Amino acid sequence: MQTIEQTLDSREVAEMVDKEHSKLLKDIRRYIGQFGEAKIGFTDFFKEATYKTGQNKELPCYRITKKGCEFIAHKLTGTKGTIFTARYINRFHEMQDILSQKENEPELPWFIHKFRGQYIMLFRDFKSLTGVEISGNYTAWKRPDRLQGGLDYNGWAWYTTVNIEEFKKEYGFDYGPDECMDYLYPLGIKKALEIYSRESGRNINQEAYNMIVDGLKAIEPPKKELAANQHYSLPIHINIVLGQKSMQIEHNIKI
Repeated sequence: MQTIEQTLDSREVAEMVDKEHSKLLKDIRRYIGQFGEAKIGFTDFFKEATYKTGQNKELPCYRITKKGCEFIAHKLTGTKGTIFTARYINRFHEMQDILSQKENEPELPWFIHKFRGQYIMLFRDFKSLTGVEISGNYTAWKRPDRLQGGLDYNGWAWYTTVNIEEFKKEYGFDYGPDECMDYLYPLGIKKALEIYSRESGRNINQEAYNMIVDGLKAIEPPKKELAANQHYSLPIHINIVLGQKSMQIEHNIKI
């Protein structure tokens, strides 16, 4: 995963250097030929790859490493070289930040995915585990006791507009065979379990239920520590003596 993510597609690099992709490919092939003459391996710089067009046609491209970008930058002069250097450095820093975030993320069960910055569970995976079909009765409109669109669940894109290979490379899971990819947010997963238990009068298979609950626990945000400057209430006792009579007052104050 890190090897894939820490390279740039030659199409993106072509945009950065303001050059036609076909001409950049021609340059890269020339560089590779020169490396070969000097008996220098080129895979540390350029990795052969392919991509598919919207018409499902497979065409060649390269995955360009940071070394490869540095090499291309040395071939450019003036402002164009300066701008490209700044752009590719920013891109590699962005990718490194993403990798660092992934290293700090919890280990997820197979049915929990990170999609567009949020944890989700696909409708089809919920059905695989529980046998429950989410679409339809569970998502009926204008019923407050149902799953609410945008809050508990959502849908994304249409099958005909998605590049399946690029989708999996970016998000790490399959888009699936459905025309629209429907998914539950964590709140929706909990509500779906509640609806099933309430209306069916039965419990979901215990093993499946435990798997889902454990998956939800894995993505729960950590409990926040009480900030040093955060106030909290603490009861104190105050004794007031008036002549021979004593009176005790309990009061909450914030410290």
